[in-house]
Amino acid sequence: MDHLNGGPISEDAFQWLEFNPKRCNRCGDCIDMCPMDVLYFGSHGFPYMRYRDDCWYYDICVFVCPRQAVTMTDLPYLIR
Repeated sequence: MDHLNGGPISEDAFQWLEFNPKRCNRCGDCIDMCPMDVLYFGSHGFPYMRYRDDCWYYDICVFVCPRQAVTMTDLPYLIR
């Protein structure tokens, strides 16, 4: 299933969340606390938005990160 049909997207697809690998300790707090269950560990062990289109932009992932490794870089055009 491709992302246009609600399925997972690839790790290198556009995301509006950035995960800093130098700061991220892979604790998984951002993944565990995401109310929409869009974040997953990628093949390199760092989080990414696997179900990007289901994100409701709560920013919980940004606020719960103990190392400030998650930042919101851009919002989709529908939210601006």
